[in-house]
Order: sequence, then structure tokens, then C-alpha cells
Amino acid sequence: MANVFQGAPDTRQSDDQAEKLSRFRPRYRALSGAEKAAHDDLKDAYAAVERLIDELPAGRYRALALTTLEESCMWAVKALTGTR
Repeated sequence: MANVFQGAPDTRQSDDQAEKLSRFRPRYRALSGAEKAAHDDLKDAYAAVERLIDELPAGRYRALALTTLEESCMWAVKALTGTR
């Protein structure tokens, strides 16, 4: 997955990897190269599982699987980006 963000950070993103963390994240801390690579690897893996789930018969269970997958991805990214 290619990084979509290009250029200088806007006011929502810090350029400081030592940015003080807050659970409410008023500003996102800068990620290291290894963290960016891990982020992209996570997103690629989740996209692969999403493609498999999309092949299942439509219905409530598939919808629940996709919703839970989205939630899992969110928590995985938060775990990666919220820690050092």
C-alpha cells in the first residue's frame, strides 16, 4: 500500500516522533519508517481478509464480519500508532 500522505504535515499531525500522547489525540505523532511499514502491512493484510469476506453470501453474518474486521483494524492501528 502506498502512503497517501505527501508533503508537510498539517496542523493535525506533528512532525515530532516524541509528541506527547493523549488518548484523545488532538495531534497525531509522527511515525518512524518502521511504524509506517508496519501500518501498511497491517492495512494490506486487512484488505486481503476483506476481499475473502466479500466473497461470502450477502447477509447479516457477512455484514457483522466486515464491521468487526473494521473495528479490529482500527484497534490494531491505534495500538501501533499510540505506543512507542
